[in-house]
Amino acid sequence: MIRQLFRLFSIIKFSNPKKNDVVILYDGFWIKKLILREIKATTIKCYPDVIYLTPMLAIRTLLYIEKNDWIQVVTDHSVKPFMSKVYLLYLRSCIDQAQAKVVITFIDNSGLFWSLSRMDMKRKYYAIQNGTRTTACVRDSLLSYPHRNAVISMTNLFCFGQRDIDLFTQYKHRIDNYYPVGSIIGGYYKSSFLSDQKTTFDLCLVGQWEIPNGLDDKKNNFLIKEVKRVCASLEKLHLFILRFIQETGFDLVICLRNDNDIDEVLFYRNFFGDKVCIPESDRKNFSTYRNIDRSRLAIALNSTPLLDAFSWGKKVLWCNITDDEHYAMPAAGISYFSGNNYTAFKERILMLLNMPQKEYELCTRQNALYINNFNPDNPPHEIIRKTIMKALSE
Repeated sequence: MIRQLFRLFSIIKFSNPKKNDVVILYDGFWIKKLILREIKATTIKCYPDVIYLTPMLAIRTLLYIEKNDWIQVVTDHSVKPFMSKVYLLYLRSCIDQAQAKVVITFIDNSGLFWSLSRMDMKRKYYAIQNGTRTTACVRDSLLSYPHRNAVISMTNLFCFGQRDIDLFTQYKHRIDNYYPVGSIIGGYYKSSFLSDQKTTFDLCLVGQWEIPNGLDDKKNNFLIKEVKRVCASLEKLHLFILRFIQETGFDLVICLRNDNDIDEVLFYRNFFGDKVCIPESDRKNFSTYRNIDRSRLAIALNSTPLLDAFSWGKKVLWCNITDDEHYAMPAAGISYFSGNNYTAFKERILMLLNMPQKEYELCTRQNALYINNFNPDNPPHEIIRKTIMKALSE
């Protein structure tokens, strides 16, 4: 209890959020670096990172609480939903205090952001998609009705492509305005750095390492199932890749998911041995994208960098060995493989490696645009910046 109280007091700031035209919800590194640049912004990281506490914030929050909320607490003894709503209204008060015109987030799957975008009509809210969306994102991970987050509902979403729009629509989620612009990090890399990397490796495995026993029964049931599902799919994929490089003598580079996590490195070393290359990871300097550029073919379960590389015309292969619906990517055409058949897996890799580059690009171009609508002449971060600048000038 004492430790919890100490933790609580350590994150309290007895001040209001700084006043700026833009508020960033959660972490703002990429938004500031790629989109806002010289435009000043206030970042509200949310609990458990920080709590702002002032009399004005308290008054604003209390004024937002409706009479029905108090009645529900008294009649139904529903304290937890009430406190959840109070925190949401507190965030709205923080944004009011900052006097923001625009609120933007790179965490597009935030229920807090969805709700704020619906209840706050004083300003514009924009979410930027930060990863590949699957049925787990639009169906399995959501709370049950009548919870407010049972349906994904927000005003504006910068998504990767038409595939995401179709996926959200299929499951009857409500997004007022879609902007299919592509992935901002991959788009920035490809539009800002010359692809002068020499081809060094045959295969590149985009790592998605998970800790299978890193969750206990106190965690939510969905997360436990998700990690087990990922681990089962990755184990099959790793076995196929190991057998392939042993049979062919092809070399392999592995892109780490985390920046220099010793446990992750040991996992791959123990599995693949010393013959594979495992360079240091530096995500903020695009180490994964650079190693994909240096490889003839990139392979993954469903990693977002694979989606980025596909939109550039790079040879890639989504590998759904367990034929799990959560990792299905049939829209990728010949760059999608499913099924527990090693011979077919090997044949697909060899076919892609032997296919002339121009033929591959011609064959996959429409698939790539559907999944990730990247335009090198008008990259995602510039499109988003123009939209934000327009909203600020209104």
